[in-house]
Amino acid sequence: MREVRLSPAGSYDNAPRAYSHITVRPLASAMGAELVGLDLTALSEAAFAEVQDALWRHKMVYARQQHMDHAAHEAFALRWGPFAPDAYTNGVPGHVNVQPLIKEADARSKGLFGSGWHTDSPFLPEPPGVTILRSVEVPPWGGDTVWANTALAYRMLSPAMQAMLRPLQVRMSAVSNAWTQKQADGKELNFASEAARAAAFEGNAHPLVRTHPMTGELSLYLDEVYAVGIEGMTQTESIPLLDMLSRHITQHHFTARLRWEPGMVTMWDNRAALHLAANDYDGFRREMYRTTMAGERPI
Repeated sequence: MREVRLSPAGSYDNAPRAYSHITVRPLASAMGAELVGLDLTALSEAAFAEVQDALWRHKMVYARQQHMDHAAHEAFALRWGPFAPDAYTNGVPGHVNVQPLIKEADARSKGLFGSGWHTDSPFLPEPPGVTILRSVEVPPWGGDTVWANTALAYRMLSPAMQAMLRPLQVRMSAVSNAWTQKQADGKELNFASEAARAAAFEGNAHPLVRTHPMTGELSLYLDEVYAVGIEGMTQTESIPLLDMLSRHITQHHFTARLRWEPGMVTMWDNRAALHLAANDYDGFRREMYRTTMAGERPI
C-alpha cells in the first residue's frame, strides 16, 4: 500500500507570545520566528530572558541587521552559557570559539559540510544546546537553511509508535558523515585533532526520545547524518526504523526555510530541531560564522 502523507492539521502551535520587551513574528506554522527591531548586543536582562523563551517555543529565531564582529558574536553567545567543544575546527585567529563556515565562489563539491539533515555534534557525550550563526556575505539566491521541528514530529506519531520509541537509545557517530564527505569531494573530513576524530567516530548513545531540560517537551533525537544504529538492535532492524523516522521528521509540514541576508543572526535549539544547509549556490561566495553553546547529556 502506498504511503499517504497527512497534514498535521490542528497540531501547530507556533503563535507568538505577548512579550513586554521584544516583538516576535512567526516564520512558518511549524516553527521559526523573527525577532523584530532588536539590537542583540544591547539586550537588557529582561529582554534576553524573553529571547530565550522565544527560542524554546519556536525552536529557531533570527534577527536582521546585526552586523557583529567576532568579539561581539562571542560576547552575545556567552550570555547563553559556556561554549561547547568543536570537533571540526579550531576557530578563527584570536577567537577559537567562532567557527568559520565559508564556501568560495570557485568551490565545487557534490556535498557541502552541513548539507544533510542533522543536529550539531550529537556524537559528543554532552551535545551542544544552542547554535548561533551569523551571516557576512550571502549568495544573491540559494544558500538557504532549513529547519525541522522534532518535537512536533514526535507529537504526530501514533501513541503506539511513541511508546515503542521511548525506551530506545540511538548511537550517534561521525563515521558515516566522514565517509559521505569523502565520497562527495574526495577529501577527508577535517577534525580539530586526531583525538577529536577518534572520539567522534566512537560516538555516544543517547535517548531516541529526549526531554527538553527547560520545557519538559519531548522530541525525537536522531538524524540522517549521525544516527548509525539503535542500541540492542541489529543493523537490519534499526536502519529501516531510523530511515522512516528521518523521513517523518523532515517532511515539509514540520519545516521552516530561511533566506539569508547579510548581517542576520540566527539561533536554534539543537535539542528540538534538525537543520540543513542547501548546497545550491555554486559560483557565489557565502561567508558565515558559528558558535555552539554547551548542552547537557540528553535524558
